Amino acid sequence: MMEKQIAVGVYALGAWFSLYLLIASLLRLWTRTSHLPDAHRAHITESFVSGVQGAACGIVGLCAVVSCKHDVMGEKYPLAVHYSSIGTAYFVYDLWAMYRSHAASKAFVKSQLECLLSYFKKDLLMIVHHITIVLVLFPAMVYHSPMGHFFIGCFFCTELSTPFVNARVILSRLGLKKSKIYVVNGLLMMTIFAMCRIALFPIMYAAYLSQQTKAPTHIQALAKIPLTCHLSCLLVLAPQLYWLTLMVKGALAVVNAQSSELPVKDE
Repeated sequence: MMEKQIAVGVYALGAWFSLYLLIASLLRLWTRTSHLPDAHRAHITESFVSGVQGAACGIVGLCAVVSCKHDVMGEKYPLAVHYSSIGTAYFVYDLWAMYRSHAASKAFVKSQLECLLSYFKKDLLMIVHHITIVLVLFPAMVYHSPMGHFFIGCFFCTELSTPFVNARVILSRLGLKKSKIYVVNGLLMMTIFAMCRIALFPIMYAAYLSQQTKAPTHIQALAKIPLTCHLSCLLVLAPQLYWLTLMVKGALAVVNAQSSELPVKDE
């Protein structure tokens, strides 16, 4: 089983790198993006691949949730296990992709070491997030957790907002920041982000408690959940709250900027 998962991960890692290189090549040929700076094209490429991963992971998560909702603690969904290797490979690849985007925007930096240090300083939270998922979260959930795959599906569903987050970056790099589609995407992004990355956690606990008949009280049922599960939820939830705050601030800034540009009518 482990050998098969490793093989899937290795092939997936190659696939993510190949998709990145393919999109990067197409952007150099497309007249709309061929004139853009290297940093812009690097961010668009990184965002496109991230959006593909988010959509795929979210779809697998939804399938797992629907298939396992009748027995959240016991039901298994094999595709969720297989996709964990694909997702792990993506987060390994994305550490490289984020560095590529950072390096492209720091063309004036003299040494690779200086560029690497500035990358760690700028994206430390994301780097820790990715490494934690690869080394702790995926192995703990898939291989060492007594939970049913309903919960793994829920965690995969957190990626449903990723295509909208990345569409925002792509639209911005294409100079469409003041377009209606940018505003609509921003509203969808915040709504789905709040639903799939924050509201999802109380929903998971509610689903678990609704099917617990052995424990006399909900408090005792919660106490039976391994501490590592609670810590994993907190570890995932904390950065989501931070990022949602940044999104709301960004949305307010866009609304205020557009309001200030409206012509003032003379009395």
